Amino acid sequence: MKVATICFPIQGDTIFLANKKRSFGAGHLNGWGGKVDGDESIAATASRELFEESTIETDPADMELVAIIDFFEETNHIFECHVFFVRQWQGTLQETEEMGIPEQFPLDSVPYERMWKSDHLWMPLICEGKKIRAKAIYKKGMAEVERFECYNLYI
Repeated sequence: MKVATICFPIQGDTIFLANKKRSFGAGHLNGWGGKVDGDESIAATASRELFEESTIETDPADMELVAIIDFFEETNHIFECHVFFVRQWQGTLQETEEMGIPEQFPLDSVPYERMWKSDHLWMPLICEGKKIRAKAIYKKGMAEVERFECYNLYI
């Protein structure tokens, strides 16, 4: 199991997303993030990955932890993913080698059909302001969700 991050820049009532170009998640609209390296803190990882994949900079202290989602392929625990909202940053979101052109969407009209299959189950909760801990269990191949469990409000 790997510990990973996803950052969603938020501006007012809108959220920024981009198409993942390569590696795990390629072809899906998503936030920016990646795996924790060595002794790096989760928040530092999120800030570093956000910069590497979008060119914007943010202080880890300014990021809001909104969810921890455990992703499984059947019984294989793939990621423990820490999800952050980012409301303050420096710079302009840019396309990079890993992520496509940033797109802006109203928080109440996120295009879930372009995202991972479980996103429509947990993202509306965090977009409504809830903080959650959840499990998304996919069937083999990661194309279909077998079940979703939202245990409790987080923090």
